[in-house]
Amino acid sequence: MRKLPNLNATRAFEAAARHGSFAAAAQELGVSHAAVSRHVRNLEMELGVELFERHARHVVLTGDGSLFARTVARSFADLALGVGRLKRGTARGTVVLDVESDLAVLWLMPRLTVEALDALRINVDLRCRPDPPRSLPGDVDLVLTWGTAALIGFRSEPFLDLSAFPVASPALIAKGPDPASPGFYAAHRLIHERGLYWWRRYCEAAGIMLDDLDNHLFFNRMHVCIDAALRGLGIAIADHLSCGEHLRSGRLIQLPGPVLPGREQYHLLTPDTPHLSRP
Repeated sequence: MRKLPNLNATRAFEAAARHGSFAAAAQELGVSHAAVSRHVRNLEMELGVELFERHARHVVLTGDGSLFARTVARSFADLALGVGRLKRGTARGTVVLDVESDLAVLWLMPRLTVEALDALRINVDLRCRPDPPRSLPGDVDLVLTWGTAALIGFRSEPFLDLSAFPVASPALIAKGPDPASPGFYAAHRLIHERGLYWWRRYCEAAGIMLDDLDNHLFFNRMHVCIDAALRGLGIAIADHLSCGEHLRSGRLIQLPGPVLPGREQYHLLTPDTPHLSRP
């Protein structure tokens, strides 16, 4: 183990550096001026450098002294933080969550309240990515991903099985025609995520000719599709995960018509060897 400088001498130095005065440091620490001076001199001898320029009524840090003062201040702050956590019984580990960005924005973040974080009594490292992972770093504790996930070193369990349906804003619906009629879809833009898959399925189930609809808006992320629908730009295909909060608040409305079974489902992945106690 590396030899550390004398703790009492280091405390005296830190106080003197902060106050710019041996006398003020002595008053704070409850010792004599001579004791602070002696501690600092012994520390300088131990380190082999001058830490202060001495003047009649004050002291000024040298270049070496300034560097050492910053190091000591950080170390004391870390020590105080650690002691405070232990006294409160709130020493925390960190859990690393790997979540698809759509799921993070539309489902996780609305549920991540201050009360929930306080109840966890653990630090959260949330990492978002655009697509299902092909591999993961070794420090990940939990993964939420869409599709039939299978990763070496992780166990996979079904998490959410979703159904899809069209949604629109009240303002768009108010423009007409009747949202239960095929003419409603011809009158407004269809919002797509990445391609025609979901709208093709919906139109087949609803008896609507997709080829007759020529007003489209494409995005590559679901949360952007939902945002576009909220802004009244068109009709989106969504599910209760992606727009549940907006449906409950009335900002989006589920349109009448068929509900499509999900093509895939979300999975929860956990490592074969958990490491949730990481500091």
